[in-house]
Amino acid sequence: MLGIMFYRYRARSFILAILVATAILYGFANGSARINQSAATRPRVVKPTPTPTPQPAPRSAAAAPQASVADLLAQGKAHYRAGRLKAALVRFESALKAEPEHDEALGLAAITAFRLDSQEQAREWFLRRANLEGQKDSVRAFSYYRIALTYWRQVHDEVAKSGIPSNEGIEYKLAVDSLGPVREMIQSGLDYAGKAIEINANYAEAYNVRNLLQTEWAFAESDQERAAKLRTEALESLRTAIKLQRTGIIASEADSANFNLPTVRISEISRTQDEDSIFADEMLKLIEGGRPVSRVSPVFPSMRSPGTKSTGNDPSATGVTDKGGAYSIGGGRGALTAAYAPGTVKVEVLISGKGEVVFAHVVDGRDDLNGAAILAARGWKFSPPRFEGTPVQVSGMITFDMKPPGGRSTPSTRSNKP
Repeated sequence: MLGIMFYRYRARSFILAILVATAILYGFANGSARINQSAATRPRVVKPTPTPTPQPAPRSAAAAPQASVADLLAQGKAHYRAGRLKAALVRFESALKAEPEHDEALGLAAITAFRLDSQEQAREWFLRRANLEGQKDSVRAFSYYRIALTYWRQVHDEVAKSGIPSNEGIEYKLAVDSLGPVREMIQSGLDYAGKAIEINANYAEAYNVRNLLQTEWAFAESDQERAAKLRTEALESLRTAIKLQRTGIIASEADSANFNLPTVRISEISRTQDEDSIFADEMLKLIEGGRPVSRVSPVFPSMRSPGTKSTGNDPSATGVTDKGGAYSIGGGRGALTAAYAPGTVKVEVLISGKGEVVFAHVVDGRDDLNGAAILAARGWKFSPPRFEGTPVQVSGMITFDMKPPGGRSTPSTRSNKP
């Protein structure tokens, strides 16, 4: 009996232990499930990533700020004052691309193009400026006058180029295909000078350019009666220009090229004393002074390298061997040999009222000779020119016949007093 009771006690203890263990295992499992469920349902906290401070992007050339019109004009004026005319014109053209109807930009571009001898372009800008809506009469008159001056510059070079000095004076022979266009340009110039005078009847500069155009026409005119009439009209325009002159600068005070001042256009300036009487054209007979008192001969340029020694049999300068055969000197040295050939250079000079050459311009010549001709022309001196007692400028041509050493160039002396 006692054994049975002990057995029952152990059985109950064993069962109780199993129940306790089961309860413990169940509680642990249930708690883990709640923890996992809580973790799954709890919102996830994400640590924010710091935002980097934005850095400015590198500036590219295309994104560079564009210069304003005012800046471009200021830069252009600085270049113009320094004599860098091409750089100045680039700035003025850039300003016009930004503002095509900018009054000041049109005026500056036109004047710069005129000085660069781009007369058609200058004419276009002067005309655009004159035609701006609401343009002042004074600016319109100035623009028309300058348009007339561009026509004269073109016609003047064409006529001067055709002048042929001879023992009987200067004969102008324009090519048949250029005679018509020259007359048309002269007439157009006279029309625009007339428009300027219609706006301002006292416009001295417009009368002066009319005088110059009429003189060019007289040179180009083959009919002598018509040529004489044109010279008379030119003198009337010149007298009016002198009477109305109000610039404050007279020709005797000018020290630089100024085609606004009363100017007498003559044909050819005598190269030697012997030619003084031959080249005395009708206009020159009407002025006092304006004759050469000192002439300078151009120095024919030597193209041989200073380090090159020549022998009597050296064919490189002539292209001919000592036995009379041809010598192949190649393209480079052939160019140097060509420069030894004689040539003619026609130089326009503007003589101030003091008798100084204040402007020299090649009308016709050869690249390798032009520089020496300009240098010589600038060295000439003249007696002060006067027209009916008033200082005037004189515009004329000097034709240099240039020959290499061993030949003679005209004029033949470095200084030749009459």
